[in-house]
Amino acid sequence: MKQLKISISEFFSKYTRLALNVIAGVAIAYTSFKLGTEYGNYDRKNDVVNAYAHAYSPSEISIAVNESNELIMIERATGEYIVYSDTIGQTIFGMYARRIHQEVINGK
Repeated sequence: MKQLKISISEFFSKYTRLALNVIAGVAIAYTSFKLGTEYGNYDRKNDVVNAYAHAYSPSEISIAVNESNELIMIERATGEYIVYSDTIGQTIFGMYARRIHQEVINGK
């Protein structure tokens, strides 16, 4: 009986480490798989949208400068607008005005 207890304890001591390693490996693999699946299914609709990421064409927007020399770009379809600081407004409005002036001079 004593020999049986010794052999059982040797068996468990020998294979316990292996069993724990297998359990840990399976748990890590399962967690990695679930994390990858959740990342793939993540709803990106709620992410913050960069208002400056879309390049507007002249047919999509109206441009105005207010009394503080801030540039206002108004999207014609939705009425939403973006207000730029006075230095950006002056620079962009100057470029826009030069382009229109050149078109008038060239007779387009």
